[in-house]
Amino acid sequence: MNNKNRRNDILPATSFKRTDRIFVDDKVFYYKTREGEVCGAFETKSETLYDLNIFLANAQIQQELLSFDLYKAA
Repeated sequence: MNNKNRRNDILPATSFKRTDRIFVDDKVFYYKTREGEVCGAFETKSETLYDLNIFLANAQIQQELLSFDLYKAA
């Protein structure tokens, strides 16, 4: 994933690598979104990465739908 701001992003990006988003607290895993939301708790890092990938795919789909709606409205 490119760490630069993407052209269609509404908010300024915080530079994250996927692994930088993951942290452990009290023996459980969490990840932090670009917006600062903490998601978890997960028992394993693998579960955390799986959920993070789903979150990112969903965010990409929402961005594409927003771009499509804006294009269609113009």
